[in-house]
Amino acid sequence: MFRVLVAPEFEIVPSDPDFPPAILDALKTARDETRSNYVSFWAEIGKTGLKSNVILSTYPAAWLERYTEENYARIDPVIRGGLGATGAVIFDHENPETEAVAPLAADALRHNIGRYTIGIPAQFNASIRSVTTFATDQDVGANTEETGEILVKAREQAHIVGLAVVERFLKPDAPVVSLSDREIEVLYWGSTGKTDQQTSEIMNLSRWTVVAHVQSAKAKLRVNNKAAAIARALELQMFRKYDFKL
Repeated sequence: MFRVLVAPEFEIVPSDPDFPPAILDALKTARDETRSNYVSFWAEIGKTGLKSNVILSTYPAAWLERYTEENYARIDPVIRGGLGATGAVIFDHENPETEAVAPLAADALRHNIGRYTIGIPAQFNASIRSVTTFATDQDVGANTEETGEILVKAREQAHIVGLAVVERFLKPDAPVVSLSDREIEVLYWGSTGKTDQQTSEIMNLSRWTVVAHVQSAKAKLRVNNKAAAIARALELQMFRKYDFKL
């Protein structure tokens, strides 16, 4: 399969109306949590390269046109390097490492994509590997504590986005599930970055009650961890039923 879905500037456009709103919400959260400009996701299925991919992008339309026109995917160090890496890949647009990627770097700066692109790889099973990219103006070129914190958040968000995409496009439909209002709410606050302790304070519950709700939701959604439960709830659009306000 080969599927490309785009939502330029995080907006679903008439030319691509099938972009799943739940996945777009996950991409927006990833952008906000990592303070990035744009986020994209590439999944490679099997070992067939770019001929068998699921690609989702929120980059500006002008940049996507340029990227496609110049076929930058064949040299993009974040995509090429990220799909085969075990750790983060960072592309400094102001200081490209090779002449081959210099035009790509120059165009990224020209289109105000950001100073850097971070690539976070993930493998979901033996046949599906992915890289989530974060375009940012934050200085992640140096090995500092701040860079480490940014990369930690990027890994967390890449995992959530990846699970949402895999569940939506690369797995058979799951059976219909029903969560209680409390279970949905604790997952909602988790999706905004709140810890179990913070969620317990917001909901006026004990931390252990919150943990119990998370465990119950995981069992009903048939997932193994909280991040996967959040991703599945996003995909099922469970949070849209509620308007939580502090």
